[in-house]
Amino acid sequence: MRVRPWWPVGPIALSLLLNASPALAQEPSASGEPTPPSEDTASGGEEPEVHSQVASFAVTKLQESPAVVTAMNADEIRASGARDLMDLLLQIPGFYFGVDVQGSVGPGFRGLWGYEGKVLLVIDGKEMNEQLYSTMQLGHEFPIELVERIEVVRGPGSVIYGGNAELAVINVITRGIQGSTDLQLTGTYGELETVNGRRSVTVSGRKVFEAAPGLSMFASASLGQGQRSDAEFHDYFGHTASMGGQSQLDPTTIQAGVGYKDLQLSVLYQRSTISTIVAFDEVLPSPAPTQFEAFHAELSDKFRPSERLELVTRLNLTLSEPFRDANQESPYYYEKQVRRLRGRAMARWAALDFLQLTAGADVTSDAGKLQGPADIGLQTAFGAEGADHVSYLNLAGFMEAYLDNPIATVVAGARYENHSAFGSSFVPRLVLLRGFGPFSAKALFSRAFRAPGIENISLGDNVTPERTTVLEFEGTLRLGEGQTVSANVFDMGVTDPIIYSYDAVTNTEAYRNLGRLGSRGLELDYHLRAGWGRLALNYSFYTPSGRNDVEDYQVPGHSNAFTAMPTHKASLSGNVKVLPWLTVSPTAVLVGKRYAVDAPDDAGNSAVEELPTQLLLNLFVSAENVGTPGLELGAGIYNIMGTNFRLAQPYNGGHAPLPVFSREFLVRVSYLLDPGAGS
Repeated sequence: MRVRPWWPVGPIALSLLLNASPALAQEPSASGEPTPPSEDTASGGEEPEVHSQVASFAVTKLQESPAVVTAMNADEIRASGARDLMDLLLQIPGFYFGVDVQGSVGPGFRGLWGYEGKVLLVIDGKEMNEQLYSTMQLGHEFPIELVERIEVVRGPGSVIYGGNAELAVINVITRGIQGSTDLQLTGTYGELETVNGRRSVTVSGRKVFEAAPGLSMFASASLGQGQRSDAEFHDYFGHTASMGGQSQLDPTTIQAGVGYKDLQLSVLYQRSTISTIVAFDEVLPSPAPTQFEAFHAELSDKFRPSERLELVTRLNLTLSEPFRDANQESPYYYEKQVRRLRGRAMARWAALDFLQLTAGADVTSDAGKLQGPADIGLQTAFGAEGADHVSYLNLAGFMEAYLDNPIATVVAGARYENHSAFGSSFVPRLVLLRGFGPFSAKALFSRAFRAPGIENISLGDNVTPERTTVLEFEGTLRLGEGQTVSANVFDMGVTDPIIYSYDAVTNTEAYRNLGRLGSRGLELDYHLRAGWGRLALNYSFYTPSGRNDVEDYQVPGHSNAFTAMPTHKASLSGNVKVLPWLTVSPTAVLVGKRYAVDAPDDAGNSAVEELPTQLLLNLFVSAENVGTPGLELGAGIYNIMGTNFRLAQPYNGGHAPLPVFSREFLVRVSYLLDPGAGS
């Protein structure tokens, strides 16, 4: 199903309007999050023109987006051999990972731990962070075969997305209903050195009804199994256990949707079972399972009363049960269900050829309830009153003005929210964009916030949103056909961060607003596209800045780093077309030293373990149209050098570093049946 762009805005808005072509852009999502953008294939090595709304309510060219954005399309993702989002995020400046309780792994960004509510994951407009703690789980989490594009906002997104987009936004766009009638089947099989690695089967299909223009539907299903690692885990108590066969990552994903012109209904079901040999700090007698299950549904529509005015409505329903262990005999028993109902109404008005105004409102209702008894295992009632259910209402209003003028493009926006439990939040944003021939620059001032989740409120001591202020400047230079280099400097400060604390004497846990955090640094990014393939090279550096007085994230004796997060990271990736049908794709990630900090002893002292600078090397080879059109074969080896990579806990919680990225041999077979190809 092909549609025309509504109203492109940006530094070359007028020329786009005068020379509009249906291939320039895909229709933007009604929600403010993008649907799959089309790519205008440029000649030679020029980067395709992509339109998006990942960082603005306005429809802009991606490179003119009012944020620092990194994007990868389907061809780049498939050619790279990436197995999951972790493989992709390793190639993006500023991102690294940490381990938390019950085998979970989450993202850190620019030195700050982002697992609980600071980094937002969006899949096809659906916000995937669970609502109890606002976390996102990484590792074999979503079938990479279904990803058409990933757009990462390296900076705050609260004005657009609200209280779970404080530091960054990871926007994943899947195959969905956009495109032509086709059917895709993919199977992967991986082997670690001692046990089976990742295995998955994925099938997806789209149907466009030519007899009913504008009507299309899609469906997909993926079933997988995997292991986090097969290395040895050593806890801080002197115990050892093999992770081989005891660190399962077993995902199930089902998608479906139907669309008629601008009216679209889509659903996404995800279930992921994580088994781990360490739950909190000590090796367990046997692996403990934890299940994450969620159902997402979205209904959206667009109305265009006039050529310059677009009205958008969106309704979302989410049902989730994160961190579930349904065995009431288990010390980790936990069964809570959350229902989120969210509605959005938005108006976008192209008041003038150079001015676009957007305004709208969000209403969100959250309800949590116990699925079993309280005070068993890890399950507690809600709040000090011991309630078995709880509900909250959040009201939000937002606006944005996108003004294109000869001096500089100005983007000004703001969001106001009021939550029934912890009150109001207001975040403004101001961005200036200017081009000077082959050079373009962005200056950004943003405020953002992290809203407490349901369990943060329940266990909280009058917990309130934490507040973040970010200053950024990015300069991009086009060196020639297909070549760009960019540099970004940033300064981030977080006031009143929400910190977890545990009192061993009283056996109580709580969330509190404590102190301040901050980081500043530099990110460099180089891209080359040519007829033979592509090359991407980047480097990122951060250092703690300002007043950092949260002891949990400090490394004793090393004031220049936060716990678990490397201050330096470099990545080299690309693909080379050795033959028209054969592509070789190497990836190299250099991770600087980082520190693991044990929980304080009785005297208040914490042992520090230094994890050395390490190199991760991957190689993937893929062949297209093998024997028949649409058949693709791929084989890769990951962590070629067998480096013992371990992720540390980003606070001094007593969890020893967890092995990840074991050496793996993997093969992938994919077949795309596209009846319309070549027609």
